[in-house]
Amino acid sequence: MRHMEVTDEWLYKYMPMVDEAMIRELEESTDYTYQFSDRFERKMKRLIWREAHWWLNAGYRQLKHVALLGICVVASVLLLSLSVEGNRIKFFETVSTMLESSVLYTYFTDEPEGEFQAREPGYLPEGYRETERSLSDIHMLLVYENDRGEMITWEQILASDGASVGMDTEYDARETKEVNGKFVTVYLYSDGFKAAYCEFKESVFILTADNLSVDAICKMFMFTGYR
Repeated sequence: MRHMEVTDEWLYKYMPMVDEAMIRELEESTDYTYQFSDRFERKMKRLIWREAHWWLNAGYRQLKHVALLGICVVASVLLLSLSVEGNRIKFFETVSTMLESSVLYTYFTDEPEGEFQAREPGYLPEGYRETERSLSDIHMLLVYENDRGEMITWEQILASDGASVGMDTEYDARETKEVNGKFVTVYLYSDGFKAAYCEFKESVFILTADNLSVDAICKMFMFTGYR
């Protein structure tokens, strides 16, 4: 076999052709028709939303001017969040702004911000165990998982003045249930995935579940008092 001396000149001459051939092979072998699952798409969309709204967990509260700008651009619906418990005391107001495939809820309150009162689910479906817990002065995240790899996430967010939360609107059906004097809206998807939204006292609650019934979700919102 003839010995070949690889020099810098040789590399400069031939490596661009090798690179071009490799790129061409990758392009020809790529399946551009691959379809990701709906669940994967939703999780990625939620991840992208979180990254775009990093201030929610970082504790930034002075965003009222941003919310007002969105209200001027997009038609909004003013909703009053009332608690049936405790003589129907109003803690905050909610403005919903419709975006392309989601709704942005922005909260306004004149009440002084008090200590964050964490609330855990009032019920945990059989077979689920806690796998993650994150707690700050304005936010709590709990993650549960069963042996089949199905997950439940439970988020509680303090509805401080100017804070915002986004929810996906590309669901297949929606149900609103009254649970212990508070309204829980459950969004249903064709693959079994569900998301729930609830406003109660000074907080907003968001639940996501891979495969839970609406009744089981409502039972999780049957909490009563503060911890």
